[in-house]
Amino acid sequence: MDQSKYLCRGICLALLVFISVANSYGQSVKTNVDRKQILIGERINYDIRFSFPTKEYQVNFNLPDSLLHFDILNKKRYDSVDGKGNFLIIQKILLTSFDSGQWSIPSFPINIRKINSASSYTLNTDPILINVGYSPEDSTGNLRDIKPIIGVKLIDYSWWYIAAAIAFGLLLLWLVYRYIKKRKKKVKPLFDSPLTAYEEAMQQLQLLDKNTLGSNEEIKQYHVSLSDILKRYLSRLLQKNLLNHTTGDILLIHNQIATDKEMLSELAGILRTNDAVKFAKYIPPKYESEKTKEQLKNILTSIEKHFKNLKTTTS
Repeated sequence: MDQSKYLCRGICLALLVFISVANSYGQSVKTNVDRKQILIGERINYDIRFSFPTKEYQVNFNLPDSLLHFDILNKKRYDSVDGKGNFLIIQKILLTSFDSGQWSIPSFPINIRKINSASSYTLNTDPILINVGYSPEDSTGNLRDIKPIIGVKLIDYSWWYIAAAIAFGLLLLWLVYRYIKKRKKKVKPLFDSPLTAYEEAMQQLQLLDKNTLGSNEEIKQYHVSLSDILKRYLSRLLQKNLLNHTTGDILLIHNQIATDKEMLSELAGILRTNDAVKFAKYIPPKYESEKTKEQLKNILTSIEKHFKNLKTTTS
């Protein structure tokens, strides 16, 4: 009798502990599906919802990777708070089935544990029965005609591409033509230089002062340079290349641009002296070479003044 009495007390105490532990968690579990009857391949949204009074609980969903007669497409977990201040843990599972028949979504064991506590509690969800079937047959029994083949109208765009390519080619040719034509119009100044023709000639004459005229070769180069300075000056002044012109040509051109007979005679003497020295027919003394340079300098200055007067008169 005493043993039976102690046994009953032990069972009652265990029940009280079990009930107190369950109540201490204060949780509620709900499962829900959006449909219980589907066609093959349709999807089912299966939710498991836990509600707790505080955040001091940890929930472990022991979900398998696959179910019999069902395929798990996706699993997501959310935490939120409802309107009453309870904390919700929601496990969403997306399912489908390709087996026709009546199948049950099985029960899942869910482990609940209070944080910072070794005690835990396990709940099992309720199984849910799902009907999986095919689309209903047509009960009208009406025959439907076979529709004829619908012809597809193909639009050939090849001519559009060809026309676009031709137009692009013509545009490219026109742009090249414009570029070449515009480039031809830009005539670069003859003997382009940052200095004017007169400034450049005076600078070159001044550089000749460095020539010591100590040898026949130096004297020869001195007089050749005098002729080159004159021809370069006139070439830039008239925008015409006169470097390869003869002494007679230069005198004829000078006669056309200046009417001073005395200057023409003096210029002829300078050019003939230069030619004689160039071809080694005559080697003048040093003072005569220097005098020739000064005479050329005066002639260039006179020509420059003559052209400036012409510009002033015409303007």
